[in-house]
Amino acid sequence: MMNEFIQILGFACLAIIIVDFITHWDRLSALPDKPFRCDMCMTVWLSIIPFIIQFGIIGVLYAAIGGILSNIIYKYI
Repeated sequence: MMNEFIQILGFACLAIIIVDFITHWDRLSALPDKPFRCDMCMTVWLSIIPFIIQFGIIGVLYAAIGGILSNIIYKYI
């Protein structure tokens, strides 16, 4: 169970770093807001395939939890 939590937290933090990196580039202003500038969307799209491969259909729920966690981290920390 701890391994899953660390993976969810890792994907959430990775997506926040990627979104922060993308939003600071002025050249990429042609990119749509979602998923490239939304931390929750980026987390779900980054993590859904690895989680489905590793955990099966429950991976969709892990990706959703990661999205909510990244939104909480991004707004409050």
